[in-house]
Amino acid sequence: MNIAVAVRDTDLFLMATVVRAQASDVYVNWPRDYKPDWKPHTSYHVSGQHHQKSFGMALNVQKKPKPDVNFKGSKTVVSFGVAAREHNAVNVPCHSSSYNSVFEIPVAIVRPETYRTFLYVDLVEPGKTPTLFPGATILKQETYRDAVPWIVLTFLDTNQ
Repeated sequence: MNIAVAVRDTDLFLMATVVRAQASDVYVNWPRDYKPDWKPHTSYHVSGQHHQKSFGMALNVQKKPKPDVNFKGSKTVVSFGVAAREHNAVNVPCHSSSYNSVFEIPVAIVRPETYRTFLYVDLVEPGKTPTLFPGATILKQETYRDAVPWIVLTFLDTNQ
């Protein structure tokens, strides 16, 4: 499964990708083509290891439940702020034909404040819902049921 997270302005701009590899590893990647050595991403591995990586250095390494058929509850892979005009700063066009699915965020619902609107990427047990920012308003949410645990993408307003 390869999901684009993109903001729809006049055009469609890629903000991140969510990829589930065959062995159940889940990666959230931020495109930074202007700096090829960077490759920032968060990964949740089949072993249960979870970390962020930047410039080849793993940060915040944690052990979490394995993302397999025995997975219970909900775990956030990563959440990150999305503010108006960031899609212009990143400036990576999204070619929807390159992905299995596109989680498209209309620019009209992206707040201009840094940061009030967030994207959450969660792994959830089938039939469960993710644990999100308390009191937030869900602006858009999609569940991807290609494997267990499910991947849930949620775009929300923290109302702060």
